[in-house]
Amino acid sequence: MLALTIWPEPVLGRPWLQRGVSAHQAHSYETEQCHMSLRQILREATGFLGSKLSTLLYHGRSVLCPSCCERIYPGACAIVSLAELQSQSLATLVPLRESPRGLRRFFSILFPTSLMSEQFTRKQAVRICPHCQYPLPYNIERTRQVTIAIIGDVSSGKSVYIAVLLRLLEQGAFLPRDLPAKLPCLTPEARERYERDYGKPLFIDRMVPRGTPRAIDTTHQPIIYEIGLRLEPDLPPVRFNLVIYDTSGEDYVIQARQVQYAPYVLNADAIIFMLDPVAIPQMRASLPNDPHFRYGHNLALGHPLDSFSKIVQPLVQARARRPRPLAITLSKADLLKKLRPVGQQYGFLKRAPDYSGGLDLNDLASVDQEVRQLLYEYDLGRFLATVEFYQGQLFAPVCYTAVSALGYTPDEQGSIPTVSPWRCLDPFLWVLHELGLLPARARSASGLGPALHGSATVQTPAFPLTPAYPVTPATPWQGAQPGQRLNWP
Repeated sequence: MLALTIWPEPVLGRPWLQRGVSAHQAHSYETEQCHMSLRQILREATGFLGSKLSTLLYHGRSVLCPSCCERIYPGACAIVSLAELQSQSLATLVPLRESPRGLRRFFSILFPTSLMSEQFTRKQAVRICPHCQYPLPYNIERTRQVTIAIIGDVSSGKSVYIAVLLRLLEQGAFLPRDLPAKLPCLTPEARERYERDYGKPLFIDRMVPRGTPRAIDTTHQPIIYEIGLRLEPDLPPVRFNLVIYDTSGEDYVIQARQVQYAPYVLNADAIIFMLDPVAIPQMRASLPNDPHFRYGHNLALGHPLDSFSKIVQPLVQARARRPRPLAITLSKADLLKKLRPVGQQYGFLKRAPDYSGGLDLNDLASVDQEVRQLLYEYDLGRFLATVEFYQGQLFAPVCYTAVSALGYTPDEQGSIPTVSPWRCLDPFLWVLHELGLLPARARSASGLGPALHGSATVQTPAFPLTPAYPVTPATPWQGAQPGQRLNWP
């Protein structure tokens, strides 16, 4: 066979078409390359179809790790002994069941192994996150994880509010009368640490605890409660894991730090935004000689609108798939008593809430309107307008509440006579109700003695978007609809 010495076409991309290469060899090489291309196409097509099939089959099987906030499959996690995990290093730890691979991993994700057995109970078996080795809750593969992000600027009272909220939660103060329930803490070590740092100074020493320091680790140690409520005698109980975090205000208002140290905000089921009255300029001007203004506020306070915008910006960029309930909570409500004479106090400061029959939506709607009016009177119209702008896009619905975790104003040394929380359960119960996890009293036309509905899925009217207080026609947010862009003068 003659060797090819001249080729009329360029040989670029065909290195075999060179001097001394026969036509038969060139044809064989081209055929082999064609077969390799077909195999590569089939391999990529198989991988693509397998990925789509896995996504379809694995839908709803993944959860977020409470510590590193990475998405994981509980059925694909290794199972270890908690006692050995705490006493040995990961290098020497022998798992009770290694992370499955291959076809076994496929079936383990679809049908995760339950830890509810005598064998696993004796060995204190837990799953560990494959990314951060955090011991996951024992029921994470079959129980809904509900994250309530309690956020706010520096010195807004988040840590004190969380400490009081946890105490009320453990006392069952949020439960309607005669409602069977259970609420064990699944993270006793994190709870004991929080009680040591915040509970003991507050409830025993009667001192306002120090603020939460800035985070230095990207993993977290949240406090998790397993809550079970039997809303109907003939129906299975509602079960969910309540996940609560506490992070420094600086890690919220600085966008880079929020994404790095508080990523759980992006996937939170509900948000409670703590609004500090001392951060409101006109309100702060009315309290120049109050000890609370001097105690614990040596840092520069950001304007509420600026703080809220910084916290919300990562949510805007993340393009949340669904809106979530948002409770704007005016903290340190005991300070509000100093703004008006005794006979002209706000109604929510004079009415004691009654949770024995469930969440009173009539009372909460009244508080909502009073707090909106209060904020508008103290020149926070643009803050209200900004919240209205994001309503329907990022948040739905939105409720305004006011709480006082201490009930008293601390002196210059930070000491208080006692702890007498006021309306601290309002935002917490409201978000649980909006998530369909807690019953509430239905609104009645007469407003007299609404009965408790046994189902948490009772549909109730949303809070009105139009404020009940007078607004001048020039106000740009008057009558704004959810998602409507506002034209500021």
